[in-house]
Amino acid sequence: MSFGNIVILVLIVALLGVVLLSPEEGVPGADFGIVGKAAPGFRLRDLDGNLWELGDHLGRPMVISFWTTWCGACRKDLAILEKFHRKYGEDFVVVGVCPEYWDRVPEVLREHPVSFPILHDPNELVTKRYELLGERTRYPFTVFVDPSGKVRCVWAYAFKDLRHMLEVLARCGFSR
Repeated sequence: MSFGNIVILVLIVALLGVVLLSPEEGVPGADFGIVGKAAPGFRLRDLDGNLWELGDHLGRPMVISFWTTWCGACRKDLAILEKFHRKYGEDFVVVGVCPEYWDRVPEVLREHPVSFPILHDPNELVTKRYELLGERTRYPFTVFVDPSGKVRCVWAYAFKDLRHMLEVLARCGFSR
């Protein structure tokens, strides 16, 4: 086997490990510096230019999904988050934050329509405050905030399906 083939094989195995062996015990995303702290406040605009402010939505648990248009796993997550929002939207606030390629968002949402707000984060200022995991942002990642505004956990992987998302919520200490 050539050196190039070995490198490719190692990369494939590593990628599969990240996808298939996502953490299953403990508080999800405990390595994110933001877990256990107050969620940073923000004001961002949606597709219609309306201002959405985090502080206006405290009092209910919140699901904040950070995603981007070029990420296939993010698009799958949008569908799962939409199912969650339709089923549990009375009990949870759901919002998506997209920092990159904002001009492509309408096209993505035509293919993957959602009924929860999608917000633009120009220059990734909010995204970087939430990720707090080194220099490189990974997508998708979802932040779970309790009604008081404290970050309970972060899921830095794609959800497998709605059932999986509900399992992650339970591990974060939220009941449905």
